[in-house]
Amino acid sequence: MTVKEYQKIAYGEWFDFVDPADAKRAHTRNVQRCHAAIRKHEAKDRKLNILLVHGSGRSSFKSLAHEFSNSQFLLKSAVRQFERDEKYEITEIRLRDYNISPCNCCYSTTSSLCGFPCNCFPLDPMQELYPLVLSCDVMFCSTGVNQSAMSSRLKLFADRLISLDGGFFVAPAQYREKDADWRDRCLALSTKLGKDLPYDPRTWGRVAAYFIASKDQNNELKTIAKPKASPLSYIESVAWSLWDGFSDYGFFHADPWYVGAAANPNEEMAFDKAWYEKATEVKRQAAYVAAAAVALATEYRKHPPAFDGGARHNRT
Repeated sequence: MTVKEYQKIAYGEWFDFVDPADAKRAHTRNVQRCHAAIRKHEAKDRKLNILLVHGSGRSSFKSLAHEFSNSQFLLKSAVRQFERDEKYEITEIRLRDYNISPCNCCYSTTSSLCGFPCNCFPLDPMQELYPLVLSCDVMFCSTGVNQSAMSSRLKLFADRLISLDGGFFVAPAQYREKDADWRDRCLALSTKLGKDLPYDPRTWGRVAAYFIASKDQNNELKTIAKPKASPLSYIESVAWSLWDGFSDYGFFHADPWYVGAAANPNEEMAFDKAWYEKATEVKRQAAYVAAAAVALATEYRKHPPAFDGGARHNRT
């Protein structure tokens, strides 16, 4: 394959290469998977479902670093307490294994243009992940600090979850290309319904917690640029960004709801793993955060929180 051929596939619109009938069949399959996941989540007699989402680009030994991710290491150490307990079902996702397309931001045109499950990319690997989120009770996200923010892979994943939170259900028979006519129909629907526009909070009542690793967290060198006006550390900044975004999606948080592991900034990267292996206090905190989240999710299984109408009132 030449560079031009690759770019045509990678940067062209997918529907230029896919038969519309194949896309429609894919959407039908996506609907069936999502509805099956919702039914699984609503079942009473089942295990508590714990979903691990690893956001690091190094979440595999096949990455260029040939090394396990620090944040993934931290999260995996935290969930060991649940691995042999028959009450829990643990599912693990490495986002590095999924080439997720960026969100098309349909919601910014009109909320009715955002479809459930996402009908912008019916063959995108995010379609494999929607059912896992819908069926989980608690979601743990791990990420490093990249440019003072969460990893780009985790951000893509989080952006695309908007389809679950209020996305308009597109039945298999309704599916079609999102062309100008589709957009105009959605705009007309929004205008007609106004305040009566339906909102399905499909991720409401789930619990989230975050496991964050940073190299430069405690670096006092003047060459490290960090706004003096900001009272937040790198890890705190990422944690609050995650809290805010997932709270909007209807996720709840226990106290504490994140743990950060800061490596020695003046030490060569190769020594980080040795530091993490000996960081018993950090691993203890990680286990405590995971236990608190699971306890809250267990409580919500018995007594689900009443929906607040999307106003974000009284959310932990």
